[in-house]
Amino acid sequence: MWNFCHIQKMGLLMGSLLLELFCLVPLLIYFFYKYHTKNYNYWKNLGVPYKEGTFPFGSIKELTLRKAHAAEAYNKVYKEFQGERFFGLIENGKPSLVIRDPELVKQILVKDFQHFVDRSPLIVIPKDGISRNLALLSGKEWKNMRHKLTPTFTSGKMKMMFILMEKCSEQLKEFLVAKVEENKPIDAKDLLGRFTMDIIAACAFGLDSNSLRGNSEFVEKLGGLMKSSRPPFSAQMILMFVPELLLRIIPVKLTKPEVREFLLNVVRDAVAYREKNNITRNDFLDLLIKIRNNKSVDDDIKSAGNTTSESESGVGLTIEEMTAQAFVFFIAGFETASSVMSFCLFELSRHQDIQDSVYAELQEALKRNGGSINYQMLMEVPFLEQVINETLRLYGSVPTLTRCCTQRYHIPDSNVVMEKGHRVIIPSYSFHHDPQYYPDPYEFKPERFAPENSKERHPYVFLPFGEGPRNCIGMRFGLMQTKLGLATVILNFKVHLAPEQEIPIKFSTTSTVTQPENGVLLNFIARTEVS
Repeated sequence: MWNFCHIQKMGLLMGSLLLELFCLVPLLIYFFYKYHTKNYNYWKNLGVPYKEGTFPFGSIKELTLRKAHAAEAYNKVYKEFQGERFFGLIENGKPSLVIRDPELVKQILVKDFQHFVDRSPLIVIPKDGISRNLALLSGKEWKNMRHKLTPTFTSGKMKMMFILMEKCSEQLKEFLVAKVEENKPIDAKDLLGRFTMDIIAACAFGLDSNSLRGNSEFVEKLGGLMKSSRPPFSAQMILMFVPELLLRIIPVKLTKPEVREFLLNVVRDAVAYREKNNITRNDFLDLLIKIRNNKSVDDDIKSAGNTTSESESGVGLTIEEMTAQAFVFFIAGFETASSVMSFCLFELSRHQDIQDSVYAELQEALKRNGGSINYQMLMEVPFLEQVINETLRLYGSVPTLTRCCTQRYHIPDSNVVMEKGHRVIIPSYSFHHDPQYYPDPYEFKPERFAPENSKERHPYVFLPFGEGPRNCIGMRFGLMQTKLGLATVILNFKVHLAPEQEIPIKFSTTSTVTQPENGVLLNFIARTEVS
């Protein structure tokens, strides 16, 4: 009898629990819906033209579902608001303002920078030290780190690092000489990705990664990071519904433990070895060691006298902070430079006359500089620079610039006031493909960047590296390795499209940066065989 009653009570309890759950789920869904859609009329109430959001995708469904790359998704909406200075979107349930007026872009990035110091409001605050790098830091932390690192990217420092790049250039040439004998198409994206990895491993970590000749531990550990990818839709939905305060408490880590430990050990061992043996390589890691020891890295400050600034004195860098900056050096430099070089060779393969002009210019610069590719020689190739700029216009690695409003901001010549925490989006890809600024925007025309043509355009419709105090700190380094890679290839090989190569190139819809979905297949012919 007792067993029967007990079972009966258990049944009633389970039935009651199921009933409660049955009632609770719709209630939770309702609260999630209300939480997510609370800002859907935000721009309407302010009288700002806007793209309506639909639950749970926001204003740009294709982007949320990864059916379009960010460049194409934002450009489609950009075209819907012709004649407007700005318009509103709903993204992740929050309001964002897209800027279409280049003069207003200048205000935000430069003149009123104090209102937009941070790149983007971070939902997840990284807890692991190597994620606390210059790209992710905000406010005063960012300002202090930027001040410390800026002297490491002067032209003088780049000239010293170039010596390390020369070895990678020779390895690239040797690899291609052997590879072309197979008479098979080569994926330029993979090839130049390995070349770029070798350069960054040498300059940022003091390592010879040998990625062109085979996989090393460096390649194995960081190989998974070669393709930057956006979080899946399911993960994004979770982030939408979990309160931001909770995410700030959860010990989130943005890098895998094995990657973190590997990089920490590489930097720790390299620093200890160099300091013990008084070794100098004039690479990025050397410069970080100087900052760690509160020594000046400024070209203009001599060793005598006071060698530390007020912000540097007494506060150097920890090993984790050094690793963080070397890590972002890799992340920021690898994918962008390799993609730009492969896109550039793709266009030069389609425009053999332009490729011939670049080759002729490089040959002349080579003769003026002793017959070898050196730093000075790459400073004397203005047409190659135009070709690179046109590639950056067509295929810029970062399709949008984001800024977070850090102080309440009244948009000039309007009645709109932005609140702290709201995001501003500057659609650089859309500016780069707007026929108002670039006639025939999808045509490859390097002459657009001849000095006489550039001066006729608004300077803020070409933004491959951002602008203002928070622009890309590694711009010089990125351009230098891009020039070196292209010069090495073009001086030694004639490049043609492989028959299998798709035209136009499709962008990867899951990548955070602009990169080809299926690689870039090219045929390389040694110049000695070209009649």
